[in-house]
Amino acid sequence: MSITIQDIAKEAKVSISTVSRVINDSKTVSPELKKRVEEVIKRNDFKPNSLARGLITNKTNIIGIIVPDISNPVFGALTKGINSVCEQKNYTLMVCESGGKQEKEIELLKILGDKKIDGVLFAGVDVNTTLIDGMKKNEFPVVLVTQEASGGEEMLYTVVHDNIRATYDAVSFLIENNHKKIAFIGGPENDYSSGQKRLTGFQLALKENEIVVPDSYIEHGDFSFDSGYNCMKRIYEENLVLPTAVMVCNDVMAIGAIRFLKSANVSVPDDISILGFDDSEIGKYFTPELSTVRISYFDEGVKAAKTLFKLMSKKNTPIPKTQFVPHKIIRRNSVRRI
Repeated sequence: MSITIQDIAKEAKVSISTVSRVINDSKTVSPELKKRVEEVIKRNDFKPNSLARGLITNKTNIIGIIVPDISNPVFGALTKGINSVCEQKNYTLMVCESGGKQEKEIELLKILGDKKIDGVLFAGVDVNTTLIDGMKKNEFPVVLVTQEASGGEEMLYTVVHDNIRATYDAVSFLIENNHKKIAFIGGPENDYSSGQKRLTGFQLALKENEIVVPDSYIEHGDFSFDSGYNCMKRIYEENLVLPTAVMVCNDVMAIGAIRFLKSANVSVPDDISILGFDDSEIGKYFTPELSTVRISYFDEGVKAAKTLFKLMSKKNTPIPKTQFVPHKIIRRNSVRRI
């Protein structure tokens, strides 16, 4: 049978409220009583229930993160960064997977609210006005991470990388290597940051360099290996003149694209160069090693978590509505100069 706060109070010969004050450090307790209660807690290896403790402190020491796909390495690195801050603050991180479906995201926000969590980090797909309204009805603060709100970018605190600039720089890198026939494999069209904004960066770089490509050079996947393979297959089959380079909006899809090209006896990078996005671990050990856009999702998670804790503290410290983490183009073996 588990030890309760009543058992601790009885053994320490103090009131339940005194034990609560010692656990939560909420009011002054004499050094003698505090020592006595702490010894009993240690002897019984007592770990107070966070929800019960929250009734007293109005805190559960739990924060939640909602991500679309826990198998995506981006969200693994992001979660590690967030959890590193939680551990320093003695908080528990509750990870929830939405599948990128708005109905599930709304349901998870309600579940987390019912559990009285102290704050939420939200990595959605399309943070529209419906989701924003739902978030604002909750008592806990929310910070968007890796995703900006399509329903108004200054409506929620956000930590993200500059998707337009990062993709613009990546395509400019290809152009600097003399590529003019550049195809694009993007994320889902309803994904505001990683889908729409990366396409905008691609188009902007082409426009500024007076490069025009056919619509058949542009495909949208879902960040999976299979979608990268199938998008590259469609570009290959639908174009008599093949691109010399492909900008692919995540490393997993880039590897899928290379797999298809190998099956079609098209050499990477001799025939077609491939540039990924994210700098996932898998890209470093693939053949050819993947040129990519490096984003430190660990650092992004750290920055987002620190922002959330500032909001939870309810201090009047100024916090920027949108914070960006830097990006960097990494040259490896999947891109060549022509």
